[in-house]
Amino acid sequence: MRRTVPPAPLAVPLAVLLAAALGLGAAPAAQAGPSGRPPERGRLDVLFVGAHPDDEASTLSTLGQLRERGARVGVLTVTRGEGGGNAVGTEEGPPLGLLREGEERRAVGAAGITDVHYLDEVDFYYTVSAPLTARAWNHRAALERVVRLVRETRPRVVVTMDPAPLPGQHGHHQEAARLAAEAYFAAADRTAFPGQLRGEGLRTWALRRLFMGGGATGPAGPACETTFTPADPRAVVYGVWAGRRSAAHGGRTWAQVERDAQRQYVSQGWGGFSDVPADPNRIGCDYFTQLHSRATGPGGSRDAAGMLADTGAAAPGAPAGPAVTGEQEPLPRVADYDAWAVRAGLPALAGRVKRVFTLGSGRSRPVRIDLTNTTGKAQSGTVALALPRGFAADAASRPYTLAANARGSVTFTVRNTDPSLPTSNQGGVNGDYDYTITTTSGSGPADVRKAALELVPVATLAKAPAAPVLDGRESPGEYPGPELDLSRVWEGTACASPADCSATGRVAWTADALHVLVTVRDDTRGAVLGADDCKRHWRTDSVEITVDPRGDSENTSTTFKTGIFPAMADGRPCFQRDADNHQGPGPRTAPGMRVAASVTAPYTGYTVEARIPFTALPGTVDPARMGLNLFVYDSDTQDRTGQTRIGWSTWGGVQGDPYRWGLAALPGLTPPQVATTPPVLPSEAARSVASPQSVIQAAATGVPLAGGPAARARLAGRPRVAGGSTTFRIRTSGPGQIHAHVWDGKVLGSVRVPATGAGVRTVTVPGARGTLAVAFESRTGGTASLTAPLRQAAPPK
Repeated sequence: MRRTVPPAPLAVPLAVLLAAALGLGAAPAAQAGPSGRPPERGRLDVLFVGAHPDDEASTLSTLGQLRERGARVGVLTVTRGEGGGNAVGTEEGPPLGLLREGEERRAVGAAGITDVHYLDEVDFYYTVSAPLTARAWNHRAALERVVRLVRETRPRVVVTMDPAPLPGQHGHHQEAARLAAEAYFAAADRTAFPGQLRGEGLRTWALRRLFMGGGATGPAGPACETTFTPADPRAVVYGVWAGRRSAAHGGRTWAQVERDAQRQYVSQGWGGFSDVPADPNRIGCDYFTQLHSRATGPGGSRDAAGMLADTGAAAPGAPAGPAVTGEQEPLPRVADYDAWAVRAGLPALAGRVKRVFTLGSGRSRPVRIDLTNTTGKAQSGTVALALPRGFAADAASRPYTLAANARGSVTFTVRNTDPSLPTSNQGGVNGDYDYTITTTSGSGPADVRKAALELVPVATLAKAPAAPVLDGRESPGEYPGPELDLSRVWEGTACASPADCSATGRVAWTADALHVLVTVRDDTRGAVLGADDCKRHWRTDSVEITVDPRGDSENTSTTFKTGIFPAMADGRPCFQRDADNHQGPGPRTAPGMRVAASVTAPYTGYTVEARIPFTALPGTVDPARMGLNLFVYDSDTQDRTGQTRIGWSTWGGVQGDPYRWGLAALPGLTPPQVATTPPVLPSEAARSVASPQSVIQAAATGVPLAGGPAARARLAGRPRVAGGSTTFRIRTSGPGQIHAHVWDGKVLGSVRVPATGAGVRTVTVPGARGTLAVAFESRTGGTASLTAPLRQAAPPK
């Protein structure tokens, strides 16, 4: 087991409570209720808000430095990450979430942080969609709990993630940042969740600053704090050098401390992370962009001290622009984000995301340019597109006329005239073929903006003369039509050679099904998982097939995605659906789908074959433009982590971006009519009442679990230990559930029993040493957290 760096010293009262809870010393029973909490108990100066355990991991060098400066630092993690992979076992769902909570607490403990709060939302799967995440988490209810936690803990600073839908950016990260930003304003607003003020005894709280991670690049060494280049020249950016040495950690750099902390996330395959440079001058900065500030007065330093200061520069507002602006029509997720930024009171964030459209290789599409008259008088002018080589528009320019303060649009048809241009991330610059939009008006200079076209591969799929024999092999004539190149890297380490990782694919169709064959070359076999571990295919060698029936999905909840393992420990292939319209075991979620595979011996690769009935898809196929992608995940290790991802249509995070998948035509197909089905998202989340570590923290700090309100309950007398079990009496204020745990660095026993009403209930739970941790969950809402150290009864004399 790797050594955990000891945390910085804690304030004595909280340290004593937590030490007692961990069995490190005796202390009286701790009880968290709705009143009587000392004013500083549970208070924070800095709160980091993320979506999953490990989201804070790249900021721990900064959070640790703030902690070492005397700031009280806490973390709010919206989920426990129970939907992620598991490189150390077969736990999934809530058990994996509790495992990942333990990793997070050990990781942030290296930076001296003990307060880790959770909202108990479900980590349903990887998606790039903030709107889908907001629906899954019930945005309004989640915001209420974040606001309550801010009003309870009263931090001065909130640090969060980037709320923008940047390519590949997890929708959970976007939504967590939106919750943090909205809570920053709502916590100070008396009209926001007034029941917290009237009924719970809380007060409004005005945070001083709101930051998001990132926003600049800079050199290595201490100069990175003062010499850096902001991504937005107008932004207020702070730099915190990770090469600074920590007295509390024996003079090690904070980058080294952070790396040790990151290695705690072994379930995510992080245990083998390499060392950071030993020379501090080779270590750079963490950068943070200030989104809003209530601080007043002259600007201070742009470093860790400045982040906590009560004076400083204000974040910029939206810039003034030309009389008429012309921008490429945004993707739906970008339009949603820009509208949110304005609605949330952060207008400077709008317009940050580059406008892009995808276009099938050799095909055409309409491109709408959205116009805004920013003046109080009518304007007329033209819009012109300056397209790169290999593209053409149906007109050199288009005229427009707009009334005062009006909006409008013009539309061009743009064609890729050179189908030989590289597609996907091999085309243009990182996949973008940039072009310029110039909008003239009758007032002032022209508006000039950049946008981009991205080429996706296309294929015409042939009808098979007969259904291919499903045997994991290709027989002559089974798969007419083109061979698809699946060897382009979209994430991870480049393939050393075609023998290291490369692949081809063939897709054909019959009247009732798609038929897919993928042939993989691979020189080193990854971990072979147990037959009971047919999930999270990206952890080892596997194939993923994705289908967007109509080629117009905004996110994967309306698509079909299946991961196929060529062989499990029992020698048989298996498949499951992942992060799509109905995630789960293949036979249950994709009736009629069948797979076969063959693995070479000696090992040089494998072949996967699949039959996917059209009726298993979440909608009727459009034969003219079905979305399609094929991916291969390559692992050369036994630690259940992948190293390389290759495929047909390739960008970072493309598995969650249907608009960047390839396009397939199925000429002659009369598709079976399939009713559109609403997505079935995983809904079972790990809960704080089931976590003794969370209960122990809530009892020590007085901050109720999961951002919820407080309930009333107390332990009646001391627990009694006998025969390997603990018996205690609890007085509850009404009906609800009693969740009891015995904790000694691990769970020795847990029980859940009902409380039928107000009064005293006797409960027995397995386990006889360590700490008794009890959460009472009131039927009317709220929790009370109670702890008591356990002592063996003295033997009779």
